[in-house]
Amino acid sequence: MDDLKLRLTDAIKEMERIIMTDDSDQKKIQASNTLAGLVNRYSRLLEVSDLEERITALEEQNKMRKVG
Repeated sequence: MDDLKLRLTDAIKEMERIIMTDDSDQKKIQASNTLAGLVNRYSRLLEVSDLEERITALEEQNKMRKVG
C-alpha cells in the first residue's frame, strides 16, 4: 500500500508540474484530466487503507478478548 501511495503521489506531482508549465493548452488539459483521475484513485486508496487499519485493530481486539 505504501509503495502505491508513493507512486500515486509522484504521478500527481508530475501532472501538477505539467499544468504549471508553458506547454500547450492541450497537454495541460490532458494533464488536468489525468490529475483528476489520480486524485480520485488516491482518495479511494486512503479509504481502503483506513478500513484495513480498522479491521486489523478490530481483529486484534477480538483476539485479546478470546485470550483474556
